[in-house]
Amino acid sequence: MKQCPVCGHQNSHNEMRCPECGRFYSKIIELIDELATEEENASVAGRWKRFLATSDKKQALYHEWLQFKSGLSFQAKLSLWMIFVFVFALIVTVL
Repeated sequence: MKQCPVCGHQNSHNEMRCPECGRFYSKIIELIDELATEEENASVAGRWKRFLATSDKKQALYHEWLQFKSGLSFQAKLSLWMIFVFVFALIVTVL
């Protein structure tokens, strides 16, 4: 039997919402909160917060670099390498 966290209505059916007040049951709320936390951790702001919270910044930066690099395709890696070489060549010719 489920009990609504807001109104206390007892429900023996497998419904996601309380028939009295329309609020979601706690399990649904927990799942939504977990998804929101995962999305925040995957975002740039979440990564930045995690980076600032660590004591070993060098290791955290290396871990973020490995995650970034693992998500790139071969074509993307090749493109980034060509951009780097082009910029390096421009700097060398100016000096």
